[in-house]
Amino acid sequence: MEEYKYNGFNYIKDYQNTEVPIIIEHDKKKPENVFKFYSLSKYSIDALIKGYFYTSHPIELNDILDSSPFLFYTSKPLDFEYYDKFLGFLYEGKKDQLIKYYKEDASEPNLCKGYIFQLWETMTNIFGIISTTGKENNPLMWPHYTQEKGFQIKFNTNELEKSIPEKLAEGEEFLGIYPVNYTPMLHPINISQFGAMFIPFYYGATVKLDKWNYEDEWRFLIGKKQMGVPYSKSGFSPREDYLVEKENRYTYYDKTIVKEITLGMNFFNGREFEINRVDKKIINVKPREIESNWEFKSQQKLLDYLCTDLNDKFYYSGVKYELDEQENPYLIRTKEKMLIEKLDDGFYQLTRTENVIKLIEKPA
Repeated sequence: MEEYKYNGFNYIKDYQNTEVPIIIEHDKKKPENVFKFYSLSKYSIDALIKGYFYTSHPIELNDILDSSPFLFYTSKPLDFEYYDKFLGFLYEGKKDQLIKYYKEDASEPNLCKGYIFQLWETMTNIFGIISTTGKENNPLMWPHYTQEKGFQIKFNTNELEKSIPEKLAEGEEFLGIYPVNYTPMLHPINISQFGAMFIPFYYGATVKLDKWNYEDEWRFLIGKKQMGVPYSKSGFSPREDYLVEKENRYTYYDKTIVKEITLGMNFFNGREFEINRVDKKIINVKPREIESNWEFKSQQKLLDYLCTDLNDKFYYSGVKYELDEQENPYLIRTKEKMLIEKLDDGFYQLTRTENVIKLIEKPA
């Protein structure tokens, strides 16, 4: 058994336990619900309607240090057997060349950097991350990830954790759901301490600077063969992407487990929609089919889907005044349940229910 303690997390690999790849002990309570924020695009609408997540490669994450190859190092040269086991098939019949490469790469000042980068590239071709948050009401998530015009999906965590493995194909693997380990400083892990890459891999996939802790991120890790490596998305990289079918990074779930969908407060804006207020409760809206509204088709598809599949789960973002203990007003975010119906003239009728949910607790 191998063990690595870092920042209150304990990464454990029990080689006798073949049922789980790794155990990560921590004091964080798994949230009852997790949330996924999306900007408005044809890709996010396609994912919603078809019931899948895009399972990101580390290069595609919004922090270049997140799941980075620089999170791995070795304090001493690795034994040749590591190279032979990992790269031997590439040098079949040319072991002298592998030995030469090993001597160069394991020497000072390289200290196995070539091996580490090739290992990272291989691992990330068969691995992906689905990022969710345990917080519904963090004020930074809406502007950062939706520009206040996208949407948020709510899932029951246990239902989603059960649904994902049920949708995976043979040879694909659900690697678990884990909280991000937010740390004041990012320390690379010394891989020479371990007989295999289980602990270093899971450490690298879950550690992040604590500047990001407002996200309260919970990650679903997925393993599949040949997911691809988008080299060209990395700065100053001249390498061509290792491309496979984009769908290889899709991870499906049962669409019926979506608990709620909430649209951003600026989704229905006058620049992109015709807006007719019928009365205090009813508002008719229609996407403008004009050149400046790039997302017309996406808006239409989303609203059609809300009408047919999510009408009883549809909420809209809002703002409300509350009073503090001194009777001074302060602002909070809210969401209000709405009903939606498509009319014959192409308009969508929104009906307010006045079921308003406060999303930020009153200050102490």
